[in-house]
Amino acid sequence: MGKKSIMCSQESHAIDHLLNTLELRNEYTAKYENLIYAIKLAIDENVLLPGTSLPGERKLAEMLNCSRTTVRKAIDALVSDGVLSRRHGARTSVSSKLKKQISNLLGFSEDIRSRGMRPGMKLLGADVQEPSDQERRKLQLVKGAKIIKIRRVRFADGRPIALETAVIPHSIVNSPDAIGPSLYATLDALGKLPDHGVQRISAGAMDAAQAEILETKPGTPVLIVERCCETADGEPIEYTITHYNAEVFDFVTELLR
Repeated sequence: MGKKSIMCSQESHAIDHLLNTLELRNEYTAKYENLIYAIKLAIDENVLLPGTSLPGERKLAEMLNCSRTTVRKAIDALVSDGVLSRRHGARTSVSSKLKKQISNLLGFSEDIRSRGMRPGMKLLGADVQEPSDQERRKLQLVKGAKIIKIRRVRFADGRPIALETAVIPHSIVNSPDAIGPSLYATLDALGKLPDHGVQRISAGAMDAAQAEILETKPGTPVLIVERCCETADGEPIEYTITHYNAEVFDFVTELLR
C-alpha cells in the first residue's frame, strides 16, 4: 500500500483539527510549541495516521495562519523526537513507529530488584530550575512553569552502574526534599505513578567525568536511555535520561509471535 496523503476532505479535517487545538492553547506558550502539541494530539486522536504525508512548510503555514519559521521549528522538533519522519526528496510524514510500549515500566530500584540485585543511590544534586526547551516540550509545560531536576548515581550491589538525570514538573512536588530514594515510590504516594511511556536507547562512549563517577575508563561503551512517561490519564510526569555502563548492564526484550 502506498503512502497515504492528507487530501481533500481528509486534509480539511486535519487542518480544522489543528486550528481548533491551536485556538484553545495558552497564548503565552511559544507558537511552535503549541503547534507541536496540536500535531501530537491529532496523531493521538487518529486524525493523522501513521504514514500520512504533511503538506509542505509553506502550504502548512498558510493553512494554519502562522509563519514558516513556526512550522519549521515544530517539524524539526517532532522529527528529532521520532514523531515525524523526513527523508531527502520526500514529504515529511507521520512516523510509522510512533510509540513502542514499554513492556515493563519499572523504576530503577524495581528493575534492579527484579534482577536479583540490591539497588542503591547517591544524590549528586536536586533543585528547582527553569526547564530547557527540550524538557518543556517533553513534559508539555506552559511558559513560566518550573521543573525539579534530580541528578543521581545508581548502584547495583554496591557497584555504580548508571548516571541518571530525572526531570519532573515542579507543580507535582513542592520541594526536592520531598522526593525519596525511589522516585517512582514518591510519585505513587502522590497518585502520579507513570502508567505508560516512550523509551529510546542509543549508544555512546563515556567522557572522563562520567567514567570517574562510574569508576571505569573514558571511552567505555555507554547505553543512553531516554524515557518520557505519562500517568494513566495522559499527564506527562517524568522525563529521564540515564547513562548506563554497557559493560555491566544490558537490556533484554522478549519477542512473541
